[in-house]
Amino acid sequence: MATGQRSRGAARSIIRVGHLLVGGAAFVFAGVMIVAGSNPRAELGGVLLPLGLLLALAAAVFMYTAGMVLRSATGDRHGPSLTLSTIELIVGLALAPGVIVAAQSYGAPLRSPLLLPSVILVTLGLAGLGIEMSGRARPTETH
Repeated sequence: MATGQRSRGAARSIIRVGHLLVGGAAFVFAGVMIVAGSNPRAELGGVLLPLGLLLALAAAVFMYTAGMVLRSATGDRHGPSLTLSTIELIVGLALAPGVIVAAQSYGAPLRSPLLLPSVILVTLGLAGLGIEMSGRARPTETH
């Protein structure tokens, strides 16, 4: 029983760090969009700059929440972590049609640039939901 709790705790820690890394990656991607959109010769500057700013705001909120989840104690409520996992799963599933279209145009499914982010987000989202839901289903024993 103790080994199961330790492995679940280790998995929860890995997922918490994963939330923070996903937020950081989104923040970096937003920064690239902002820099590309602010270039005076950018043809899509009117589109990239506002979307980059919006993504930066969302990524900052996501990273703040992920940081709060990372610093929280093991026995704390898991609502924010459940929310982050749900967001990751939804975004990963939203990228899936892009993976299919890119795989068809490249000819080889593994060459799609969206494949790795989509797989990581779906995996992290499903793992986080699984851990959080199993933690809610089992009451914790206190001795």
